[in-house]
Parts: sequence; C-alpha cells; structure tokens
Amino acid sequence: MTREGHSSQLSDALMRAPDSAWIRRDVALLGWGESSRIDPGAGADRFDRATRRLRSTSAPLALASFTFDENDSGSILVVPEVLLRIDGDGARFLLGTEDDLPAPRPSTGLPQGTIGEGGLEMWTSLVEEALEAIESREVDKVVLSRRLSARFAAEVPVHLVLANLASSEPGSHTFLVDGFVGSSPELLVSLAKGRVRSISLAGSADLGDPAGSHSFDTAKMAREHTLAADSVDDALAPFCTRLQRSGSSVATYGDIQHLSTTFEGDTHPGTELSDLLSALHPTAAVAGTPTKTALELIRELEGHERGRYAGPVGWLDRSGDGEFAIALRCGVIEGDEATLYTGAGIVEGSDPRLEFEETRLKLRPMLGALGLS
Repeated sequence: MTREGHSSQLSDALMRAPDSAWIRRDVALLGWGESSRIDPGAGADRFDRATRRLRSTSAPLALASFTFDENDSGSILVVPEVLLRIDGDGARFLLGTEDDLPAPRPSTGLPQGTIGEGGLEMWTSLVEEALEAIESREVDKVVLSRRLSARFAAEVPVHLVLANLASSEPGSHTFLVDGFVGSSPELLVSLAKGRVRSISLAGSADLGDPAGSHSFDTAKMAREHTLAADSVDDALAPFCTRLQRSGSSVATYGDIQHLSTTFEGDTHPGTELSDLLSALHPTAAVAGTPTKTALELIRELEGHERGRYAGPVGWLDRSGDGEFAIALRCGVIEGDEATLYTGAGIVEGSDPRLEFEETRLKLRPMLGALGLS
C-alpha cells in the first residue's frame, strides 16, 4: 500500500472516533469499545502482572498506559471490542468486523478554550531547589514536571485531538488510552521476536532557533543527554546477547529538535517485554540520576502526582512482545476540561528561565492539537 493510501485509511478510521489508539508512521492500532479492562495494580511487578492478566483472557493484545510512579494507582490495560490494524499491507480487523464500526462523526471542530499559563515563579523555586541538591551531590540530574489546566466552551472531541496529533507529529508515537492522549517522540522499548529497540532523547531545542540559547553544543546539553542514554544502556545490556548503541545525533519531531541515541539488539531467550519495562522505567530522561534519589526528590518537590505522564504507554500481546513510548507531549481530557503535562531535565548549569521556556516549547504539540495558542 502507498503512503497516501495508508494515510487515507487512517484518516477515515479516525473520523469514526476510536476510544483507544497507537499510531506511528507505518502502523496504527485503533480500538472501539472495551471488551475488558485490566487493572495491573501498583508496585514494581505491575508490568509482569499486566502480561499475566492479559494471558488470562482470549484477547490477542491490549493497549496500555502505566503511571509514572510505581507506588501510584491508575495504570490500565484496555482490550477493545473492535480492534483495527492499518499498515503497509492494508487494514485488517484483529477483533470484531467492519460491521461493528460506528458511523463517521461529522466534524464540528474544536470548542473554544483557555489555558492557565503562568507558573514561572513556582517553577523557578523548584529548579533552584533541584540545583541545590545537584550542587550538594545528592543527584546528578533530576527531571521536573509542570501541570496545566485548560477549560473549553463544550466537550472536547478527543478523536479530533488524536487526528490533529497524528497529522502534525508524524514521526512520533501518537496514543489514546482511557482519555489520556498525546504524541511522544521517545520510544521507550519495542520487542519483536527477540529483537529489541529503544531511543533515548534528552536535550531540546526550537527548530526555528537551532543556534539559540538551547544550542546542542553546550556542556549542559551533552551532560543531560549522556546521563539519559547511559541509563538505557545499563538497563538493556543484561538482557541482550548483542546490543548496539549509536552515536548521538539531532532528531527532529514536528518543530522540536532533540539529541537522540538509538539502541538495537538481540535479547536472551525467554526475555519478555515486561522484563525490559521493569528494567528501563523510569529512565534518566524522565526521572534523573541516580534514579532512587531523583524519584525521592521529585515526590518531595513537585507537589502533584504525575499520574500516567512520563509513564510507559503503548501495547503488549500474549506472547510477551509489544511496543511502548514514554508518555510525553500529552494530557488527560475529561469532558470540557484538559490537564496537560510538560517537563525538563535539570543538571548543573541549568537556568530556570530557559528551562521554563523549554517546557513551553514541549507544550506546542498538545496546544496546537487542542486549538489553543
């Protein structure tokens, strides 16, 4: 199938308002309804528990979204009643049939909305406290997050937000699970018949200002990215008979650039996706280094639960394979309200105001998809 044909099929399916989705450049999984809903609970073994509970059903796979903090409840697996896969070979139903699909929804557009911005003063205080911890050598890096609320004049049609993200962020992983929608550039891990792949991103810059204050040629940017990439390397290596790490390069997603390192390899026999998720999450790209101390600092400083922001989001199947991104550039949509999340990695040399601007930069995909400026 041509790329144009793939895009046309995807666009048509998105107008039927799927309830769950996983979309990347060459493949899409779209689900309608719920035949079962699995709560894997909290704790360090929740990824393994999720796989075991999926296997207790007859479903071929589930779309899933896990909380950032293993101590928090709210992780979920959804098995749709109707599940459509669209790829280079065309469209086929993994669950249900074409007769089970709802009719296309007329496009009424997005309702008018407003977002509460501000937050610079609070953010500056958070960053300064993090820098004190870094200066005292408690941590080398800590990733801080911001949470913003938006209100709309009417209920937000989530499928239009999903369609906007799929169109504007074609190189990213666009997802929808239980009202949690976004488009993440960062592949946490994929596993397919023993082949593993992961992409580590850290360090961000505006494509329109590549030589500005966020230049990648700084010690701060290099340090932030190296810590993130090393955490992925250390987590994957014990599970692999071979693991290849690329050099760092600049990758562009929409109008945002990142330093990127790709990992590819072969896993030891018997390795499952749940093993890799447990070892990888949270990487230094979303928590910090060392992980345990960074997590303690995040819980102490942020003052809000991240929920599923910065947690693994994607799909897994009964064989133990699957694909997960880190849930970034995202938000939770409930009726006429949306809660958006963004964050930035703090290391020695970080400037609170510049890091605040980075968080604003990372909000662009969701703001655009919601029709907000």
